[in-house]
Amino acid sequence: MTFEPETLAHDQLASVQAAMSAQPDLQRSSISVSMVGRSVLLEGYVASYVDREKATAIAASIAGPENVHDRMQDREAATDG
Repeated sequence: MTFEPETLAHDQLASVQAAMSAQPDLQRSSISVSMVGRSVLLEGYVASYVDREKATAIAASIAGPENVHDRMQDREAATDG
C-alpha cells in the first residue's frame, strides 16, 4: 500500500489539530494550523510563551521539528501598539 503526499499531509494536519484541541490550556489562544507541502504552519495569537512552546512541541512531535513554521504572535504584543 502506498500513500500519496496529499493524504499524508491531510493526516498530519488532522493529527496536529486534534492534539491541539485536546489541550484545554491552549483554548486561550487563537491558533490556526495549516499545511504548506509537508510543513505545518502555525499562525494566529497565543496567550503566553508557554502556549507557543506547547503548540510548536505538539506540531513537532507529529510532523518533525524541521517541518514546523511558527508565525504566531503574542496577543499582548499585538494589543500594545
